[in-house]
Amino acid sequence: MQIRLRRIFRRESGRSLIMAVDHGMALGPLTGLVDIKDTISRLDATGMVDAWLLTKGTFHYAFNPRGCPGVILRISGGATIAGPELTREGLTGTVEEGLALGADGVAVSAFIGSPYEHETLVNLARVAGECRRWNMPLLGVVGVGKINEDKKQDPRFIALGARAAAEHGADLVKTYYTERDFDRVVAGCPVPVLIAGGPKCETDLDTLKMVHGAIQGGARGIVMGRNIWQSPHPEALLAAVEGIIHRDLGVNEAFELLQECKKIR
Repeated sequence: MQIRLRRIFRRESGRSLIMAVDHGMALGPLTGLVDIKDTISRLDATGMVDAWLLTKGTFHYAFNPRGCPGVILRISGGATIAGPELTREGLTGTVEEGLALGADGVAVSAFIGSPYEHETLVNLARVAGECRRWNMPLLGVVGVGKINEDKKQDPRFIALGARAAAEHGADLVKTYYTERDFDRVVAGCPVPVLIAGGPKCETDLDTLKMVHGAIQGGARGIVMGRNIWQSPHPEALLAAVEGIIHRDLGVNEAFELLQECKKIR
């Protein structure tokens, strides 16, 4: 377990910059992921991504990193935006499949407050049991569903989801950042909390502010996608975000680094 976690978390900072590219399984070829192989290649070339969250399809056909970054394989899914309910996820892979592919962790979603809360939490708990047999880290991906969209900024609701994921066996939790009382979300979760990007931020500066706020609130890093690879300058933004996560840069310092890297790239 610790060996695998060391491939996800950087030893010097104890934090992780995890790049999520699993969106296509439900949302299709989004801007920034149309040519997913190229997106992965470009961001991997920076050497700043600690781990990737991806599906088995992407792993097989589009993932060819230069080095040995961590890999977290998503093994839940089965719903798209074309269907009646995006939160109706089931298990689409196994822990053994992740092991065979050389993954360092697996990820399962749980949708708190949705009509499928029970099924998704039970799936997470079942996978947690399988992970224990193999010392495989489990990332619990906490979602809220459309009916609770307005609660993404409610720290009590987000704290409930993070705690529920941990109580059902997650070793790491991906959840939403709340501008208010995020430290309480972290304090109430006994496993490392990493923030999701959520909806696309309006500007790169907004992304930097969100990441900085999360780190200051105790987050152990990010599991983020579109706010980086949909940026007009994804490599430059990645450098600035990496500075916040691993070198404790402030927002102004990170923004200056972003501007410098934009000139170079």
